[in-house]
Amino acid sequence: MLKKRLPRVIFIIVILIIGFTIELTAASTYRIMAASSLQEPLNEIKEKYEQEYRDYELDINYAGSQVLFSQIKMGVDFDLFLSANHDYLKQLKKEDRIKAETIFTKNELLIIINSQKNRVDNLEDLMSRGYSLLIGVESVPVGSYTIKMVDNYVNSISKKAKKDKFKSDFNSLVVSREFDVKSVLNKVKLGAADAGIVYLSDYNQDQDLYQVKIPKKFNVEANYYMGLNKNSSAGSEKIYNYILSSSAQQIFLKYNFKRVKKYE
Repeated sequence: MLKKRLPRVIFIIVILIIGFTIELTAASTYRIMAASSLQEPLNEIKEKYEQEYRDYELDINYAGSQVLFSQIKMGVDFDLFLSANHDYLKQLKKEDRIKAETIFTKNELLIIINSQKNRVDNLEDLMSRGYSLLIGVESVPVGSYTIKMVDNYVNSISKKAKKDKFKSDFNSLVVSREFDVKSVLNKVKLGAADAGIVYLSDYNQDQDLYQVKIPKKFNVEANYYMGLNKNSSAGSEKIYNYILSSSAQQIFLKYNFKRVKKYE
């Protein structure tokens, strides 16, 4: 009788040991708060990282940088904060909540036009045609960069009356100011407006849109900043360094971001 029951007992013990081992080796989860414009490259980096390091799980929360900052201020825990606005990281660092920070990629602005509209060659052409325009609110990075870009155009004009007219004409075309760049992109695709100002990385040869490049002398270089939580573990530091690695930087390039020279 005992001999008959013994294999069954051994089987149960083996199952319990396997279950206990799985519990011990369960993946550790690390939370990354990331600007919405980083979604495509970070999703690919996450997939690659989790394949290479099976004991890591990356939980990425995407939103506008100002929304993420507000969430962190309200007590949401995080390991890494990837922001398109340096001011938010500087504030957290001032509060002694960030132990390391760096620029990890760059971007620039781009005009997108709904493909149902006639083609234009530049911002002045867009304005002369009276195309309706979507931009980001001033409190989000893409919105503040847009204002700087318009100022660059205005500052290139010599006469004050023409400066004022350019700014007034531009603002008169703006039908909505959005809280994140993906909203601008998607609404222009759907035809909610004729045109929008987004990041270069947001455009991927989409058939519903065409692009109008902004001359370098007027465009704005957008830096992305990564901060490491002061209370983060060695695992968080490993992810931080991986995002700066050549492997991850190649993924950013794939999505039209720009590499940071010191990480090339």
